[in-house]
Amino acid sequence: MDVTLTLADLLKLVLFLLGIGVLGYLLLILRNVNKVLGQAEAMMEENINEIDATIKQMPQITENVNKITNEANKMISEMSPDLTGVVRNVNGITKKVDDMANIIDNTGHKVGDTVDVLSETLAETALAFQFNAKSVTSYIEIVKEIIEIVRDSIKKY
Repeated sequence: MDVTLTLADLLKLVLFLLGIGVLGYLLLILRNVNKVLGQAEAMMEENINEIDATIKQMPQITENVNKITNEANKMISEMSPDLTGVVRNVNGITKKVDDMANIIDNTGHKVGDTVDVLSETLAETALAFQFNAKSVTSYIEIVKEIIEIVRDSIKKY
């Protein structure tokens, strides 16, 4: 017995085998989905009372959320002018503090400059006194010498 397979027959065979594989995989997927649905159903049956209580409280929860939202909007609209004033006051205070900091900084620079000038002046004055003291001492010695010369000259005569 000789059997001849054509290329079309071979492709059909491959397609049938692939179809069978896909169907097997699809059956596995459906079985897993069925398990998950069974677990979900069991969980819902266990928690049916809590689910019912939650569903019954949903309108009340929604109403509370709406009240809170309305109150928050009302408070924001009432506080908005006050907040604008507070922001304006804070900006004014910040500007005043900045101005004061600039004044203090300028005063510090002026005090520093004054101290520098004063120290230079005192140093120059001390040097001048020192120089003048040396000059006065020199003048006194010269005067003493002149007096001695005059005295010695008077003694000789």
